Amino acid sequence: MRRKTVPCLLLSVFLLLPSITSAFAAEPPVSAAGAILIDAATGTVLFEKNADGRRLIASTTKIVTGLVVLEGCADLDEMIEVPIEATRVEGSSMYLKAGQAVTVRDLLYGLLLKSGNDAAVALAIHCAGSVEAFAAKMNEKAAALGLKNTSFSNPHGLNAEHHYSTARDMAVLTRAALANEAFSRIVSSKYAQINGITIKNHNRMLWYYSGADGVKTGYTIHAGRCLVSSATRDGMRLVAVTLNDHNDWADHTAMLDYGFERYTLQTLCTEEEIFATIPALGGGDVTVKAAQTERVLLPKEKAGLLKVDVILPRYLWAPVIPGQRVGMLTASLDGAILARCPLLAY
Repeated sequence: MRRKTVPCLLLSVFLLLPSITSAFAAEPPVSAAGAILIDAATGTVLFEKNADGRRLIASTTKIVTGLVVLEGCADLDEMIEVPIEATRVEGSSMYLKAGQAVTVRDLLYGLLLKSGNDAAVALAIHCAGSVEAFAAKMNEKAAALGLKNTSFSNPHGLNAEHHYSTARDMAVLTRAALANEAFSRIVSSKYAQINGITIKNHNRMLWYYSGADGVKTGYTIHAGRCLVSSATRDGMRLVAVTLNDHNDWADHTAMLDYGFERYTLQTLCTEEEIFATIPALGGGDVTVKAAQTERVLLPKEKAGLLKVDVILPRYLWAPVIPGQRVGMLTASLDGAILARCPLLAY
């Protein structure tokens, strides 16, 4: 049988962006025992300091608590009765009373804005039957996310022997949590109304940093001040983590400024976008779309040097199966491939 050959079209495109000539900020002088700054879209690490040291994490624990609840308790409007165990936990509180009826949604706002340890216990018992069983779910989630230096003993973050994480693991966890729409909406809220009472988010970054949109504070005497923050500017969302940091607000401002000043996020293609239309011999035209949304993070001074290659055939042979790969997009910088995205027929 004679093999059919299809001529291909190779398009090489350099993304033309404004030239950046100004000096860029030096790495921020962060005072935290452990810190990291990442891009939320790609997971790229932009800055780190002792990011893999295991440390107490205080109430930033409630990031995973909220995520596990949102993934395991689908009905946020479900009314539950506050167990007496929730009223006996020490530390920060939303002042629940035993037997009180409250929705899962309100408990989540109390957990993530007011940092209620009582809300954490009430949610844990509701979702798993006990604090211990819920902690097992938290550790299952940590394992699923590949967190190798993290262990949870409780849903609130009070000091415990087997309760710790690292700045890097907390960044990975937070990136996953922010991908949950409900979680992201809650942690970006400055205020919430619960039973006619207004509660205020403890995260000062929401007021003082342009673009701030999350996520969680934490403090115990032994853990020190812990903070996970996020901010979005020009479509780029950054996540900053500091553990045991007496100057956390200033350090997060410096870290986020550093990231926004030095880097730019470029979208190469989006999953919904029609990329091209190619004729199919004997079958009409075929619409080509990218297999997924693909983005790359670049230093601003390198952005104009990004090379995008698109390999597509000039035509196809019918029949063409929906989802069939017909081409490829690659992005490279200084000869190194940064991203690949299959182009599919639809």
